[in-house]
Amino acid sequence: QAKYLEAQALYDAAFVRAKAEGKRVFLHFGAPWCGWCHRLEDWMDRPDVHELLSKEFVDLKIDTDRTVGGQAMLERMRGSKEGGIPWFVTLDADGKPLANSGDAKTNIGFPAAPDEIERFRALLVKSCTKLTPDEITKVIETLAPKKPSAR
Repeated sequence: QAKYLEAQALYDAAFVRAKAEGKRVFLHFGAPWCGWCHRLEDWMDRPDVHELLSKEFVDLKIDTDRTVGGQAMLERMRGSKEGGIPWFVTLDADGKPLANSGDAKTNIGFPAAPDEIERFRALLVKSCTKLTPDEITKVIETLAPKKPSAR
């Protein structure tokens, strides 16, 4: 079995990269058994989404089950042991939190419902300096449910 990665080392490396590239960090926590976590990761990996988000953010995923110190980092960042995953936070290149997916009672998780999508839009507006309003709209449109085609 491969050695488990350490959350703090991954975190530190992401911020070295963010500073070097003039970006922010999109830190998300998940676990292999979490279906909503997989939805978030799959969505972030879509070429159209990845291209836009990578203009602004260094992507940092911490697996709370398989990354040493991952669960403790989640609790420290969220400020609570309570709440579900995926949970995410945007941070500037110095590690200052800009916006997060919510608290223990109102976590967006993967933004799927209309109110979650709007909260995610607000998070991007608050966090982004490189993405234009049109690019943020393009990201949000990838989350919107597809309307049935008229026949």
